[in-house]
Amino acid sequence: MQNSFQRFFFIVLFLTQAHITYSQKIKPTTGPVFDSVGAVFTVNDLDFVPDAFQELKAIFDIDNKQADASIPNRVISSMHRYYNMHVRAGIPKDQIHLALVLHGGAVKDALASAVYKEKYNVDNPNVDLIKSLSAIGVDVFLCGQSMTSGGYNKADLLPEVKVGLSAMSVLTVYQMNNYALIKF
Repeated sequence: MQNSFQRFFFIVLFLTQAHITYSQKIKPTTGPVFDSVGAVFTVNDLDFVPDAFQELKAIFDIDNKQADASIPNRVISSMHRYYNMHVRAGIPKDQIHLALVLHGGAVKDALASAVYKEKYNVDNPNVDLIKSLSAIGVDVFLCGQSMTSGGYNKADLLPEVKVGLSAMSVLTVYQMNNYALIKF
């Protein structure tokens, strides 16, 4: 009886330790570009990593509306992941060129804090995301058609946000300049 109990105890102990070890290994971490956002997983034994000498150029097409106005737009924060992931994989930061265009339901994400708070009764949770991207050279655009349709003007926006004629115009020109389109 005691042998059975000991075996059971050791199996449970082994499985518990294995679970703890596995759980510890799969936690994403931030950095090296952004330390407070953009957590990514370390992946071993990769079969594909972009060439460190090739420029990575992408424009993110963001039109999704976050239902809860107090939660940041996850697609904007995915751009922080893009930087952290690729720089961690050996791509020099200066070889990464990103842009984003907000339109449709994402117009609210570009609003200045005072305008956002007046409309949604909370601070704009995207302010730091947009500021940090702009600070490293990401072009942040808002569709002028969506902005005007929503009843806003340029004075209602964060200072980092540029207004384009339309999201379609911005996307067309960037893709003509060899930026890959990323659409979630």
